Amino acid sequence: MKMNISQKIEARLKASGVNFVRFVDITVLSGKENKKYPNAIVFGINFSAEYLHIVMKTSDYVQEMVRSKSDFSDDEFYLTELKTGELADGISQWLNNFGYKAYSLSDKNQVETGFFDGRNGGTPLPHKTIARLSGIGWIGKNNLLVTPVFGSALCLGVILTDAPLEITHADSIQSQCGNCNICINVCKPKALKGVTWNVNTKRGEMLDVSKCTTCLNCLLFCPWTQNYINNIKCL
Repeated sequence: MKMNISQKIEARLKASGVNFVRFVDITVLSGKENKKYPNAIVFGINFSAEYLHIVMKTSDYVQEMVRSKSDFSDDEFYLTELKTGELADGISQWLNNFGYKAYSLSDKNQVETGFFDGRNGGTPLPHKTIARLSGIGWIGKNNLLVTPVFGSALCLGVILTDAPLEITHADSIQSQCGNCNICINVCKPKALKGVTWNVNTKRGEMLDVSKCTTCLNCLLFCPWTQNYINNIKCL
């Protein structure tokens, strides 16, 4: 059976180790956010439970690597982020070759094209915004995407395009954080403010970026991430 363009994209990404692929209608976003593209492709790759255990057992994992001048080139987080960016760039170019317009939201491409705001350290369209619209998860109090399957233990890739995709129809998941404040309590620099996200919430209301040390504790100790780690251990 001949595959349509959505099926071809999903097959290419799945063959590269991607856990999920969603095709999203992004016309609900502003032109500043979606760059006037109607559709988006979002995909994710999870971190291994083994890696997460290593990080949990190493006090101040990221800062320790910085202090010891360790090379991040073999760090799973770094490698996964690099891979999702390269895959997004590759799919974008593949779509361009077929005559469609496409824009990769890889870090590299956003910086090179000026879509990333270096002064404020942000972008008009975070990956998690597309992921939330796809119904894959919600924005947690840790200011990260939280998914029922992987918690926050995954990296995302996004491509904006005018290609005629088979849109994935799914209801957005409302925040499941409830009264849980574990991510707030484990945030040593007190960067998180304990705010439950809604569509009008700004990043500054949830997170003081100037205090964040990227320690990963809010990712690791989220109960949904812990469920993922424990479920993998039981397999």
